Amino acid sequence: MSIKITLKRMLVAATALAAMALTLPASAHADTQIVRLQGGGIRFLDAHEIAEKDFQVVTRPFQGFDTTQQWRINNLGGGIATIQQVSSGRFLDAHEIPELDFRVVTRPQQDNDTQRWRIQDFGGGFLTIQQVSSGLFLEATLDGDFNVVNRQPGSDQQTWRVGDP
Repeated sequence: MSIKITLKRMLVAATALAAMALTLPASAHADTQIVRLQGGGIRFLDAHEIAEKDFQVVTRPFQGFDTTQQWRINNLGGGIATIQQVSSGRFLDAHEIPELDFRVVTRPQQDNDTQRWRIQDFGGGFLTIQQVSSGLFLEATLDGDFNVVNRQPGSDQQTWRVGDP
């Protein structure tokens, strides 16, 4: 008798879970994760959140649980993703001209290849991030104002470590 009741409860619970899954927003799917990206030594990917700084992406020391250093990686399939700053909702993008030093910035969603990134996972939490449109790699600079730029492959500063938010 108790087995029948347990099975019935499991069926009811499974049905309820399935119904809940159907009502989840599209943005809350399994191919999205929130991470912290460490590059340039012990610094973390971050971004200015004001127009005067062109919403430029930089690396900064650990800021505690400040969401400016939390990034939502939205897997689009085939190793391609968008990378969205949690605090601002803006997407990782980059200038594609030398006059602007190929600076990495955040922009509102544009749904184009300047905001799509090819992520090469090397295991152990280490990866590279390559802009689909330009083919350049996300690179942390170690001097000046610690800008993040896009560069040709080959620098040690193009390896990023993924951590928990």
